[in-house]
Amino acid sequence: MAQGINTASTKLEINSSGNVYTQVKGVNSSSGLGGGSAAVIDTTDFDSTAKEKSMGLPDEGQCSIGMIFMPKDAGQLAMRAARGTRAATKFRITLADGTKYDFTAYVLTFERTGEQDDVVKASSNLEITGSVVETTATA
Repeated sequence: MAQGINTASTKLEINSSGNVYTQVKGVNSSSGLGGGSAAVIDTTDFDSTAKEKSMGLPDEGQCSIGMIFMPKDAGQLAMRAARGTRAATKFRITLADGTKYDFTAYVLTFERTGEQDDVVKASSNLEITGSVVETTATA
């Protein structure tokens, strides 16, 4: 029976300075990592008998992060600061098995929401620039 990776213990970290990463606390969901696409380049010419194409550069797209809003958390403060400065910022997602995804992204949004009988939540969209580097955990 195949067993997947549990989402418990997954961490999102933001590079706060130099090579120091700070955990973003309160994260409870992520989506979109690896969901980008590439442009299709038309290479058809007069000698072609059907459309001919090649693949352009991959675009890693966006990663959406959901979290419980924690206004004093150093990681959430760093994300809000990165949005304010419009700086490309390094991020790391580490799964429970130790697999890591390192990427650079712009923090496009950091939205707060609230509902009756709930905690204040936040969501953030990260626009990835460059490649996502996966480091698979060793068994």
